[in-house]
Amino acid sequence: MTETIDTLELGKGKRLSVVMDADGMAAVPMARDPDGCWRRARPGDGVADALLDMLADVPESATLDRFTVRSWAGVAAAGERSVGVDQTNESVIVGETAVVKWATHLTPGPHPAPRRISVLREAGFAGMPAPWGLVTWRGPDGAETLVASIDEYLPGAVDGWTWAVDLITAAASDGLPGPFVAAAADVGKVVAELHAALSVTAVVASADDAARWRDDALDALETACALGGSESVRYARAHRGRLASILDGLGALAGTPIIEGHGDLHVGQILCSRGQFVVTDFDGNPVLPAMQRMLPIPTALDVAGMVQSLAHAAIVAGRHTPLDPTTLADVDRAGRASFLGAYHRWISELGHADLYHPGPLHAFRTQQVLREMIYAARHLPRWMYVPDGAIPALLDEGRQT
Repeated sequence: MTETIDTLELGKGKRLSVVMDADGMAAVPMARDPDGCWRRARPGDGVADALLDMLADVPESATLDRFTVRSWAGVAAAGERSVGVDQTNESVIVGETAVVKWATHLTPGPHPAPRRISVLREAGFAGMPAPWGLVTWRGPDGAETLVASIDEYLPGAVDGWTWAVDLITAAASDGLPGPFVAAAADVGKVVAELHAALSVTAVVASADDAARWRDDALDALETACALGGSESVRYARAHRGRLASILDGLGALAGTPIIEGHGDLHVGQILCSRGQFVVTDFDGNPVLPAMQRMLPIPTALDVAGMVQSLAHAAIVAGRHTPLDPTTLADVDRAGRASFLGAYHRWISELGHADLYHPGPLHAFRTQQVLREMIYAARHLPRWMYVPDGAIPALLDEGRQT
């Protein structure tokens, strides 16, 4: 049974409702049929069009009961088509100019995207789809959560699980890593610009922050080691002591600078459209509680997420195309080195070298692989081949440094 908790009226038989059903809370676009009955809207019913009409009429921000509408574009558009549904959103393209994302899975507590997008926009950060607006809802607990977001539509955009895998495959096939290395450098520059734009949120990590990062990482190790059998689980159990020693180092990060970073950065969050790379999805790490997703992080956590996901993209490339393992490994290393080199160069040129300390990079990369193991075991078993290949390579890499 579905219960409607709150509703934002958009006019002309269109509304956005916050509902509760057996799967939890969701923000659902609703349309009224000629007989007066309300139903869940489909792309083409005009609910996304109506939301853009509302944005065009809002000067910059408007509060409507428990909803807040922020508008930055002030441009209407019409004509809807579906993009599809991911884990947290249902996306609709409007007029081939904007993307409306309905948050189809809401979690209690505050949401990091509104503040981070606002900070990035005010800083003039151009490495993301231009934000058109946001709709938030304040729940009974008083926390503001995101129920809809509207961004510029980027024609032909693909995420890194496509562009990175394709470039790695091509590089390992023809022995010419140049395009992949150049793309990795471009992404390093964008991530450095992202962190520079978020530098206004910088604070210093406390002992409690460092203890939380260490404890969360060690908890991930224990959880991964308790999973059912797979190559990576067996490897983690056999090397539990070394892994624990690597992760324990996160407890020494008190006193280092931290920012309100992306929090869930990987190649899937980097879109490529017409040769340009942009960062998307500022929802924070979905495995963390809502309050924790709001907290500042070391920039090395974002950097580690990108570096490790580039390594995972190479594993995916080798899985789907017969490639020489030695050549593939060389391409993988060259791409990761290019990303790291460009990131460090640009964060320094932008005047924020103090924000990046590479010391915890290996530990955060290790934590990411452990989380991939847990995710694969619980939600996507066919993905387990990625951590199966990643964790031995990562430990071998650590021995060489």
